[in-house]
Amino acid sequence: MAAAMIKFEELPANARALILAKLAVALQAQNSASIRDLAQTHRTDVMSLWRSICRTAKQPVCSIPLEAIGSD
Repeated sequence: MAAAMIKFEELPANARALILAKLAVALQAQNSASIRDLAQTHRTDVMSLWRSICRTAKQPVCSIPLEAIGSD
């Protein structure tokens, strides 16, 4: 049985800041306007990209904050 996914909002503030900083660096490096654009650039879905960012930040995989997804 898989463990329940940790909510982003339940992570410590420093872990949340680190994950968002890694996302910002990735967005800027690819000149992407959103996480959706970045996922499309990497030819993957948003959740896979988010898991990759969490792993890159050496943090637990957590849910994507709604603010990161935004509205189109």
